[in-house]
Amino acid sequence: MRARSGTWTEDLAAVGMSDPVDPRLEDLPVPVSRRRKRGWPSAVWIVPVLAVVAAGALAIRAYLEAGPTIEITFDSAEGLEVGKSDVRYKNVPVGKISSVELVPDQPRILVTVKLERGAASLAVKDSRFWVERPRIGVGGVSGVGTLLSGAYIGVDRGTSKEQVDQFVGLEKPPGLTHDQVGRRFRITAADAGSLGVQSPVYLRRQQVGWISELALSPDGKRVDIEVFVNAPYDRDVTDTAVFWNASGLDVSIDASGLRLDTQSLATVVAGGIALGFRDGDPPGRPAAEGAQFNLFEDRAHALARPDRTRLPLAMRFHEPLRGVGPGTQIDFEGVRIGQIDTLNLGYDAIRHQFFSDVDATVYPERLGAAYAALVDEGKRRDKAGPEMLQALVARGLRAQLRSASLITGQLFIALRWFPNARSAAPVVERDGVWVVPTERGGTDQIQDQVESIVAKIDRIPFDAIGGDTRDAMHAATSLLGHLDRDVVPTAQQLVGQAGAAMTALRDSLGALRDNVAAPDSAIQQTARSTLEQLESAARSLRGLADYLQHHPESILRGRASGSEPR
Repeated sequence: MRARSGTWTEDLAAVGMSDPVDPRLEDLPVPVSRRRKRGWPSAVWIVPVLAVVAAGALAIRAYLEAGPTIEITFDSAEGLEVGKSDVRYKNVPVGKISSVELVPDQPRILVTVKLERGAASLAVKDSRFWVERPRIGVGGVSGVGTLLSGAYIGVDRGTSKEQVDQFVGLEKPPGLTHDQVGRRFRITAADAGSLGVQSPVYLRRQQVGWISELALSPDGKRVDIEVFVNAPYDRDVTDTAVFWNASGLDVSIDASGLRLDTQSLATVVAGGIALGFRDGDPPGRPAAEGAQFNLFEDRAHALARPDRTRLPLAMRFHEPLRGVGPGTQIDFEGVRIGQIDTLNLGYDAIRHQFFSDVDATVYPERLGAAYAALVDEGKRRDKAGPEMLQALVARGLRAQLRSASLITGQLFIALRWFPNARSAAPVVERDGVWVVPTERGGTDQIQDQVESIVAKIDRIPFDAIGGDTRDAMHAATSLLGHLDRDVVPTAQQLVGQAGAAMTALRDSLGALRDNVAAPDSAIQQTARSTLEQLESAARSLRGLADYLQHHPESILRGRASGSEPR
């Protein structure tokens, strides 16, 4: 600070201000400035400083821990809540939902998710996201925990290295996740039946996998099924394995009785697939990932030996084929060698009769050694194909409709021998199809005979016979009542009177013998003879009375053959 050097006038003049100044100002004190020493700041500033430091630390931590932000679109965001619903991988939270909004011009929901820094590897191209909710399916009940915690977004981490930030969410959990160890196989089926995603796959009645995908083929003519078999059981699936539909119950009735077969209770309710191997097949090599197989309708068809020789046949029946259709079996000497493919009803305008044309396929190799011997016989006789079939027809081979079971009414077509059958026209080939003559079915003849017997039984006058029998019973009852009421008491009275007479006579003869006649007199002898005759007559009368009491009808009909009453 500069020291005072003069008056205000002089000072003002020194700085170039020469105007006169009010003399009163000269009496005012001159201000003196002093520099104040610096001290410690007030303690009140500690709180905001700490808050700023904490906020900065949190900001730095959030920046360091923040992962990528991704967007997922769903058809529905039911159960999802902003700031509350988690994103979970293996049931571990890895992010939070930051916003849920509609997608412009689309009926979908856009969900924005902020992942944690450690979960950045989830945001790859082939990762899959879905909303986890309570579900009841073939594999059981899932998502029960969401009843308390609420819905959340599940994640299946992909294997790609390409980072993306936009995904299309699934509406249900995938059937197979990337971290499961095993192999997938493709199966083609004519229809799915009761099969569905998560239906089990069995090997020797042990579950080794499940169905991961199921959908119609692009042409809609078959069903494409993807199954997943867990390791190490996937090594048991070889290129010789066969698959069949094990859904429901397999019930069969034959000569051995009733058989019931099923893989497990789960297959009865939800369906399933079983795999196995044919007897005699080589072990084979483990099937590759994505190997293709066919699905057989049941175990019997799957384990049957494949048919190599195929022979198409045609037959014409002039009788009703009720209960016969595609799939009806064709039997030869007790062996099922084929089945019916198609059946068409025709009309003969000349004979004015209906008939049925049956097209079938038979596999003669199913006869085994018998077919081999037949082929050898044909070669020795220079016969093959139609010539061999013609020789069999000439020996009496015919097709006949027969009943497989009287209980179920199941029918089949039997190729049988009819040595006395009328000669048939030569076997005609029709577009590669061999025609076999037919005979009238035994079941139809039995039906005619049964109808004839029933008609004869209907002609029997059961009502008239019943009336006559009822009248005869009334007459017999009346007769027996008359005998018991009139004849039997009279006979009993007669027998009693005869007995009393015999007693009186015996007394009289005794007195006479004692008082009048000597022991050797004629009177005595005559009396003795008379007495014996009377006793014999009494016995005869007693026997007659007993006989009449037991056989009163003999009075009208006479005595039946047998011994006479005594």
